[in-house]
Amino acid sequence: MIEVQNLKKSFQIKSKVLGVEKGVVNAVNGVNFRIDKGETLGLVGESGSGKSTTGRLILRLLEPTEGKILLEGKDISTIGNRAFRKMRKDLQIVFQNPYSALDYKMTIEDILIQPLQIFKIVSPVDYRQEVGRLLNMVGLTKQDAKKFPHEFSGGQRQRIGIARALSTKPKFVVCDEPVSALDVSVQSQILNLTMDLQEELGLSYLFIAHDLSVIRHVSNRVAVMYLGKIVEKGPVDTLFDDPKHPYTKALMSASPLPIPGRQLGRIELKGEIPSAMRIPSGCAFHTRCPYKMGVCEMTPPQMIALEEGRTVACHLYHEGVQL
Repeated sequence: MIEVQNLKKSFQIKSKVLGVEKGVVNAVNGVNFRIDKGETLGLVGESGSGKSTTGRLILRLLEPTEGKILLEGKDISTIGNRAFRKMRKDLQIVFQNPYSALDYKMTIEDILIQPLQIFKIVSPVDYRQEVGRLLNMVGLTKQDAKKFPHEFSGGQRQRIGIARALSTKPKFVVCDEPVSALDVSVQSQILNLTMDLQEELGLSYLFIAHDLSVIRHVSNRVAVMYLGKIVEKGPVDTLFDDPKHPYTKALMSASPLPIPGRQLGRIELKGEIPSAMRIPSGCAFHTRCPYKMGVCEMTPPQMIALEEGRTVACHLYHEGVQL
């Protein structure tokens, strides 16, 4: 469904603003992955690793600096805006914050009718019926259509956000931390809703989160991102049960998620994630890696396949070192 090849995004900061120096921010720095039809790829990493920027690049909410984005084999990264508008309905997003994602001046009916009008999903005489169908799909009722966003809880607002994303009958949806702003008791309801809708509608998801328990619950495969690069990819259970990259190991060790049969002591990473304006030479993780070697400081590691569907970018595996 989706494939990205050598995807890059740099931001030029031309003047000092709020303490940020002038320079180039390399937010996404050569990302490659694919997402098959009906599949969920979980994208995980620390804040500032480039996860949300990657999602917005795929949707062309941001324009890539370099690289290709393929939708069902067609390169959509270079087509003009007019041609891309016709494809916009196939690519949608569920935003992180349901409190700011809905226009407080509009009724729910107006919010859901807007994409129906833009993309001519149904005829005008069927707008209200379609709004009712969308609300029922996400666990609300047609009586809710006349209400305003402030009359709903956070979980209900996120259901409306999901309904809006699905109103165009998309093929692919970016879920950008869709439950991080919700209470734990509500998170599972929204996660189960997204999974039920995926099965019912055959959707493909890029699911962005920093909560590893969420990623394991919803994903088929997982990609681990650090400072703009993918450092490890693999099937969800394989990656969680046996993480290979030192960064993945550190993330897993910091998670309270219980993993039966695995003993993994806490791995403390020294220092903060480096600035995307000053990415370290060689392996970007070497400044915090407890296993770094001399080669790590000078040479960027290449992604290698350890087994079918399992890849890692780390010199330790080029050198045959066993962690």
